[in-house]
Amino acid sequence: MAKSTSGLRARTVAGALQALAVCCLLPAPASNPQIGTPPSSLFDQPPSSVIPFAEIPASAEEIALSVETVKVTVHRAAALDSVKVLSSCPSHWNVSGNVVRQVALSSTARGVAIRADATGAQAIVNGHIYQLPRDAEGAVHSLKIENGEVIINGQRLKPLPGSDVPGSCTGPETLEIQVPDSYTGGLVLSCHGASDVQVDSWKGGTLVIMLHNQSTVSTGRLQGLAKAVVDIEGDSRAEIKDISTRAFVANINGSGTVFVGGGSADMSNATISGSGKMVLKGRFRNLRKSINGTGTIQVTE
Repeated sequence: MAKSTSGLRARTVAGALQALAVCCLLPAPASNPQIGTPPSSLFDQPPSSVIPFAEIPASAEEIALSVETVKVTVHRAAALDSVKVLSSCPSHWNVSGNVVRQVALSSTARGVAIRADATGAQAIVNGHIYQLPRDAEGAVHSLKIENGEVIINGQRLKPLPGSDVPGSCTGPETLEIQVPDSYTGGLVLSCHGASDVQVDSWKGGTLVIMLHNQSTVSTGRLQGLAKAVVDIEGDSRAEIKDISTRAFVANINGSGTVFVGGGSADMSNATISGSGKMVLKGRFRNLRKSINGTGTIQVTE
């Protein structure tokens, strides 16, 4: 079967990708009435044993994760000289530079789809994942599927290693990231499906959390950040225990929830489109608020 699309400009692709993009968060504790307790799920089961399979240099400016329906923990560990990556099923993952991508998805759909996340644009063809290149102008001029091959701007692509031969692991999939105590780079979380992410603490750099569908993320103390961005699509939830950052940006498109238990920011921006709820406790200076729909933004010191 052959399928082709030509003359796609950057803005057209960007719009389509934004509509198809997806992301993550940890269920809120029952003691927090603003968030509530999520229904039981596969993540209520005991986690599988994890196996170390990759490292990221401590000199990396940031660590980026792209996951789908996975239980993720990110925590600090003493006496480390690099970032350690562990998983219950290493064959399901691809690590390239500072980016950890899930290449064996929770469900393998037939056909062709395009999506984008914090790690870039991707084409998924019958379960195989292809990272899409762009020209110097940032445009995808042509996308063609020919005899099962993906061709972008005339360049034939190969699937990301691992996505062409999915692993055979069973049970809830888990990913663990161990970070040196001294690491001060950024963190990008791009979550798909119903992922469950917990970050015990973070310091320095820029934090970007992109949550879609029914993903959840929970964090401990986030301190000394240059910028923090929480972008939610759908019914996802983000709960931040405490944060100190120069700039704080939170966006909800849908019925999702953002809860900040305490913190401060020099510049802040909060927007809701839909019925979402945002609760910010602390000193969020120069806050700009915008609501389109029935959502609510509550700010208290």
